[in-house]
Amino acid sequence: MALFSNKWWLLGVNVALSFGFFFIWAPMYDLFHYINSLFYVSYFYVMISLLMIVIKGKFLDAITYSFRRFNNRVSKDRDYLDDWEEKPLPSQMVKPTVLKMFIFQGIVLTVGMLGLLAYFYQSI
Repeated sequence: MALFSNKWWLLGVNVALSFGFFFIWAPMYDLFHYINSLFYVSYFYVMISLLMIVIKGKFLDAITYSFRRFNNRVSKDRDYLDDWEEKPLPSQMVKPTVLKMFIFQGIVLTVGMLGLLAYFYQSI
């Protein structure tokens, strides 16, 4: 969890990761292809943060509870020590600090990408 403690250090790692994608997979070394590689990294953070927001909003809790209850009723080899009602639901497993980290990284990388995209289209 020490990786998540400093958000600016992680932002530098993400920018370096986008440069790595750029130098490995870009057919030409220009600003357009760097913007594409930065999009791949920022898209990952935006999608994971949106998924975590949906999970944190208790959207999947009822479905998970229903599957656990159904499995307990239908199962032939019941484990009487397994307390399915006390298991944490998906919304309880999302930590707010990790969610904030993903949201911050996604927003900052997306704003940086949009800034580079505006500069790219101004220079054409």
